[in-house]
Amino acid sequence: MPDADPPATHDEFGLVKFHIIAGITWLFVGMLAGTLMGYRLSGAAAAEFIGDIAELSYGRVRMLHTHAVVFGWLSNGFLAFSYYAIPKLTGRRLWMRGLARGNAVFFQVAVLVGAIGLLTGHAEGVEYAEAPWWADVVFALSFVGAVLVNVGTILTSGVKNMYVTLWYLILGFVFTTLNFVMANTIVAHVAPGAAGASIEGLWIHNAVGLWVTPMGVAIIYYLLPVILKRPIASHKLSLLGFWTLAFFYPLGGSHHFFYSPTPWWLQVLAVPLTFTLIFVVYSVVYNFFATMKGRWKEIAKDIPLRWLTFGLINYIITCTQGPFHALLSVQQVIHFTDWVVAHAHLALFGVFSWWVYAFIYWIWPKLTGRAYSRAFAEWHFWLTLVSFWVLYYVADTVAGLMQGMFWLTTLPLQDSIEAALPFWATRAISGVLILAGTICFVISLARKGKPVIDDDTKQPQAQPEVAHVE
Repeated sequence: MPDADPPATHDEFGLVKFHIIAGITWLFVGMLAGTLMGYRLSGAAAAEFIGDIAELSYGRVRMLHTHAVVFGWLSNGFLAFSYYAIPKLTGRRLWMRGLARGNAVFFQVAVLVGAIGLLTGHAEGVEYAEAPWWADVVFALSFVGAVLVNVGTILTSGVKNMYVTLWYLILGFVFTTLNFVMANTIVAHVAPGAAGASIEGLWIHNAVGLWVTPMGVAIIYYLLPVILKRPIASHKLSLLGFWTLAFFYPLGGSHHFFYSPTPWWLQVLAVPLTFTLIFVVYSVVYNFFATMKGRWKEIAKDIPLRWLTFGLINYIITCTQGPFHALLSVQQVIHFTDWVVAHAHLALFGVFSWWVYAFIYWIWPKLTGRAYSRAFAEWHFWLTLVSFWVLYYVADTVAGLMQGMFWLTTLPLQDSIEAALPFWATRAISGVLILAGTICFVISLARKGKPVIDDDTKQPQAQPEVAHVE
């Protein structure tokens, strides 16, 4: 078992804090872009008010939105978590700490270069990786630096019994390196037409499933035992979920291209491969519910635990939708509709962003020595929950079903657009309210609360290192 207090673990707090602040900055960029998109869709008056500025056109802002959220907000949050958790779980300081510090700034430069490229119209036709090739090179170099530090620390630590969080972190860093290179070389410049689309499905699918998912699940497997001060219910089941994700998830990406010119056998094969992901989901769900047994009342008073819990509820919903979407009969209705947009936001925002929120709220007192503002944290939670769920997710899901039904008829396309407009209006309003909640989030962290004592290393029973014992 690793040392109870790894050497100089707290020396990395500056690195963790830097990535958190950078991530929140990119979160604001992504949310502003998303809100602007919402108002572009909400009617001619809003679009006319924004004007015809090329850099603020819908297509460019949409790409900026996903770029800032995936590469800026979530990836910075994941790096902040890995730089804290890996030393704790291996009992060793970060390997190549100088590289980690320099790369923290370089990583932001890489994301910024990509954002500028998108706004100035230099985009590639690779969804979720639209940044131009010269921005891809910069980002790839920065990501390789992060891989060297994180995976290198694990491999050189000599730790023999790795807790499941480390397994997921290795998976996320290694697979994403290969996946990013594949998407920005073969898909962007080599494979033409339908062949390129088939391979691009792997990138779209795996950017979520082999970067965002393993990093997010790593957070929940680390934080839950620490917050509750009890071991995770089943380490064996958590590893079953891990290996299912590693072996089956990479091959199901063609479900993004049902009813397309891609080979039919590839589309059919995606159906059972997508359904196997139920094992991944419910391994996490079982472990969460079993570990939480008898402790549900703590959600009311513990902000990080509350974000974890509601994120898990969203995780159950979105990952039950996934296999359901893989049914070809369902695809006939929802394909290309707002239902898919709602589903994507439930995953990237309602699940993984909320788990990053949980980590930030949990780690912030350790970074600053002071508690966050409970009042503003409550405002952040309730504004985000209500505005996202009611005004965005439910509204967009209903709009998607309406669109699908309209498209199955012989009615003009304009009829489906007019039917969706009221739902797009609530979506725009939700963007403003979620942004207001994010401002409350920042105020909560910025206000100086009561001093706290970091007793993380004084309570070994709270360490997830002991959670591998069933």
